[in-house]
Amino acid sequence: MAFGMRFGEIEMDLTETGVTLRNLYGWPGWVIEVDIDWSTWSAGAVRNVPPPRTRSNARRPTDDPELVRRIRKAAEAAKELPRSSIWVVSVSLPTPHKKKADGVQLRAATIATMYNYALKLGLSPMRAISEVYGLPLVEAEGERAQPSRKFERWIEQARKTINLETGRPYLQPYVSELHAPKLWPIGRGHPMEPRRAQPAFPEPVREGQYAGRVLTLRVTRTAPPDWAAQEARERGSRMIGPDLVIEARWSSGEEPPSLPVMRGVSPRETPRRVQSLVKELEGRYPGAKVTATVSTQAMGQAPGAD
Repeated sequence: MAFGMRFGEIEMDLTETGVTLRNLYGWPGWVIEVDIDWSTWSAGAVRNVPPPRTRSNARRPTDDPELVRRIRKAAEAAKELPRSSIWVVSVSLPTPHKKKADGVQLRAATIATMYNYALKLGLSPMRAISEVYGLPLVEAEGERAQPSRKFERWIEQARKTINLETGRPYLQPYVSELHAPKLWPIGRGHPMEPRRAQPAFPEPVREGQYAGRVLTLRVTRTAPPDWAAQEARERGSRMIGPDLVIEARWSSGEEPPSLPVMRGVSPRETPRRVQSLVKELEGRYPGAKVTATVSTQAMGQAPGAD
């Protein structure tokens, strides 16, 4: 049994043993199989399945360690789609590291695509590109993260290099209203999220009885029954709990509302259900600002996972 997804040219299938990827950039016809340890959703062996009539001594995708690293990350990213699809998109593009003919054009196209895609996912382009391509990011407590010189050079090239098809630079000149990362309404603690950013949607003027107060929600998931968790471990997989638990806290310190458990909510449905709850509570408490943080555990990941 397999479950298929598509991201641009990349095809990804989840199978009983792991993940398969097709249409990697520069490897037409090749299929990549990645074993997954379902208990931790970590990638294991990576195998090549060559197209017909491939020479036995032909170069293979797994000969490139940098590509293999991104293949593993792309396979592991399936657990937290859509935001970590940034890894999947990266293997559909040429690597910016290699020097080759038309290298500047290819690098500019890759970096511009990754930058704009990160923004669409509510991620920091600086954090996403640095993480995907293994670039250092210097972070001091209380200060803004400092990217590497290579990252800055790549961004400069993408802004200056002209796309021959459009006659414009691959990456448009920076305009904060358009290109600054924005925080999504419901945070999920993703490692590539911006640390300091404006909300994706303007803060409304709040009027009413609860104006000036903030109601903060934290969403976690119940544990599965012991017997189900044990059976899953014996199968080499991991069972998640079926229900969501919502804890509320007022900024004013007053008694928070008691919220019912959300029964039978899958990780895929979780953001939509939580967003509906936020809107419901904003109506119940006129003028209050209601925020929600969904834990990685609630999204079906192992506790402590990124």
